Order: sequence, then structure tokens, then C-alpha cells
Amino acid sequence: MPSVPTSGSAPPPPVWDARPPETAVHYAGFWIRVVAAIVDSIALWIVWSLIVLVLPAEAAAPVPENADFEAWIDYANSLISPRQMIVYAAIVWAYFAFQESSSAQATLGKRMMGIRVSTESGERLNLLTASLRAWPIYLPSVAALAGSGISTLVGLIAFVSCIAVAFSARKQGLHDKMAGALLTRRQA
Repeated sequence: MPSVPTSGSAPPPPVWDARPPETAVHYAGFWIRVVAAIVDSIALWIVWSLIVLVLPAEAAAPVPENADFEAWIDYANSLISPRQMIVYAAIVWAYFAFQESSSAQATLGKRMMGIRVSTESGERLNLLTASLRAWPIYLPSVAALAGSGISTLVGLIAFVSCIAVAFSARKQGLHDKMAGALLTRRQA
């Protein structure tokens, strides 16, 4: 005859696990982000080409002949006006910040590659956080207004921030860590 459990004993544990299976997080790595950035660059180039029709540059300095490096820097800086530089930086900021804080949580390039930008808890970024995350893309353009030295320094820091993605376990650049953001990728 089977034994009857006493009132103080607990029922036996179930033979199956009722918890949903945990899904692995797939972080968006360096090279897939590079491909997304190329797509975004093409989209921004198209927009910029249309804007240049409306905001033409002033006359550029003549091409230097047998000049030193400084002359070439001055020539390069004369190809785009400060007004154009500000407009370009604003467009780049808006492109990244508004799309990554939208319900899509991704730019066109990131959507194409199946990448989603979110907070570390999986929520959507707000506009301020998305702006902070995008600084390596638009800030070097703004820094160019302060001169080539500052521009070079900011560009180098932005480059290091982006390269850090390749060396991080969760594939976060310094700018991602500053914003508390993760880029994940859906798996097929």
C-alpha cells in the first residue's frame, strides 16, 4: 500500500522545468557594425548631396603646389564652409539619434543587418542617450570648426571609441558604455 504524505511534508519536485528557456544574447560585433556604417554613410551621402545643392560652398582656396602639410590642411578646410560643417553635423546627429531612439531602435544600416540598439536592460534609448551614443560620428565634424589640432584629437578619440568594440566581451565601444547601450543582433 502506498504511503500517504503527512501534512508537514512538501510535494515532490516536478519532473519538468516550467521556466521558459533562456535565449542567448547575440551582440553585434565589429565587422557587422562596419557594414551597417557603410550603408548609413551611403544614405547620409545621398542626403548631403541634396543639401549641397541648396547650400553651395564658397570658393575654395587654390590647390597648393609643392606645399607643406599645413597648406594641404588649409586647402582641405576650404572645401567645406563652417555653415556646411554645422549643417552636416546636425544632419548626422539627427540621423543617428532620432532613428536609434525611435521604435525601430536602429538606423537604416543597422536595420538592414538585423541590429537593434537598446539600453543594457533591453529598453529603448531616449533621445539624450542616443545623442550621447552617437558622439563619435558627429562630434569630429563640429570639432573641425575649432581647428585641425582639435579636430584631429577628437577624431582620434572617436576612432579609439569605435575600435574598442572589437575588444569588448559585450561588443561595446566606449561610446556605447558611456550611454549604457548594447547592440544586439537577431539570429536567423
